[in-house]
Amino acid sequence: MRNLPGIKKWVDLDQGFSPTVSASKLSQFRNDLAMFVCRYGYNKKSKASPAMWRGIMCEDAVVEVLTNQKKIDQAIEDCQGRYKSTLMITGMFSETVQKEFNSLEPIIRNACDALSTYGVPEFAEDGGQQMIEFDIEEDDWSIPGIGYLDLVFPNGQIIDLKTSNVAPTEMSPDHMMQRAFYKTAKDNYDVKFLYVTPKKTALLEDGDVVDVMKDVKVLIKQLDNFCNNLTPDQARKCIPIAESKFNFYWKGEDELKNFYRKD
Repeated sequence: MRNLPGIKKWVDLDQGFSPTVSASKLSQFRNDLAMFVCRYGYNKKSKASPAMWRGIMCEDAVVEVLTNQKKIDQAIEDCQGRYKSTLMITGMFSETVQKEFNSLEPIIRNACDALSTYGVPEFAEDGGQQMIEFDIEEDDWSIPGIGYLDLVFPNGQIIDLKTSNVAPTEMSPDHMMQRAFYKTAKDNYDVKFLYVTPKKTALLEDGDVVDVMKDVKVLIKQLDNFCNNLTPDQARKCIPIAESKFNFYWKGEDELKNFYRKD
């Protein structure tokens, strides 16, 4: 990292802000400053939602099938068991949890069907996701961009798996930024996002990568200016939490809200 004094200031606080940027970090900075301050100013993380658990567990099951570790019926059964033990038996049961549980089987089947012709995905030596890292730079500054790839196939395809209850017709700006990170780091690969719902799939690759990365550079400088002008405590005292039913960042986060709003 070079010549980004504000970001360095927050990194030196040693509260979870590494000297790198990812699409998710920049998206949170752009979308919800208050939650960004909690995460990167105080290292206070939000809890995984039922939808997040659905995505994690469905992806694990799909990988088990694609890598021939399990037959699809066994992978689905094991996924349902993990979901129950994590959310439904531990006092977190709700209509939302039940709805996500019901979606596990059709999502896994639809994802495996959509990916059946791609071959066996490749992973890092430890069996985890492949990490990307590349320099984002202008003449007077630079910072590493990082990310983790869901599925890398030997035919030159990178697929990021997104589970949802509704398939989009166009990628969101956040997902376009994530795709731009992957494509910039792996420009010899085709990079697509596979959106999977209980009823259908959609394979998308929206956004001009060059234009998106230009916007990323502007966003990084805005982030640096923000960090340079405000300490985490100053930011916490002047940035309100956006109270909205559409603000999924803060759902069920009463403890985090109480911390953020403390005197």
